[in-house]
Amino acid sequence: MIRLLDLKKTYRTRGETLDALKGITMTVPDGAFVMLLGASGSGKSTLANILGLLDTPTGGEYWLDGAPVHRMSAKERTALRREKVSFVFQSFNLIPTMTARENIELPLGYRGIPKEEREARIEAVLRDVGLSHRASHKPTELSGGEQQRIAIARALAVGPSLLIADEPTGNLDKATARSIMETLAEAGAGKTVFMITHDEELTGYADAVFSLREGRVRPGVL
Repeated sequence: MIRLLDLKKTYRTRGETLDALKGITMTVPDGAFVMLLGASGSGKSTLANILGLLDTPTGGEYWLDGAPVHRMSAKERTALRREKVSFVFQSFNLIPTMTARENIELPLGYRGIPKEEREARIEAVLRDVGLSHRASHKPTELSGGEQQRIAIARALAVGPSLLIADEPTGNLDKATARSIMETLAEAGAGKTVFMITHDEELTGYADAVFSLREGRVRPGVL
């Protein structure tokens, strides 16, 4: 479960102050698919980076599965991120010299997961995203939609409790975007999925929708 209590983020540069997040309070239950809408510069990525333990708030509280993230050291946040969080990005972030299978395996190796278990997880997530037959292909041999599905498989293979998807359909046409959303909803079932987007047409896939505007979150589409 995610709980945010009066969460704030302020940037100070060259004597100027920017309040990116102005006191956000929200709860995301386990297993929910939550979508956050907002225009460019609204603070969506700032919030996603805090939720993903890549950045820290300047005020308020962030609880992830009962852990007080706002009280943690950088080392503790890194350990929690490796245990709990995975990411899917707009740009896929696949390594071009590696096959789909190797891209999925890479983070599993970093976590010290034994080879037999790695193989089982890879096969499972490739089935989940419908790309078992493309496992030996490199990113340049895959369509944009296939690359994003491999990125989703890679994120799910590590067994996160929280999957953060940052504009995962931003580089895709509408038909492919719908396919990716279906993959996220089906393959990510049982995970907490927090997706940020600017596309209101995708909200039908979410269990809950919030909008971020001028640093404040409101339920629904603005």
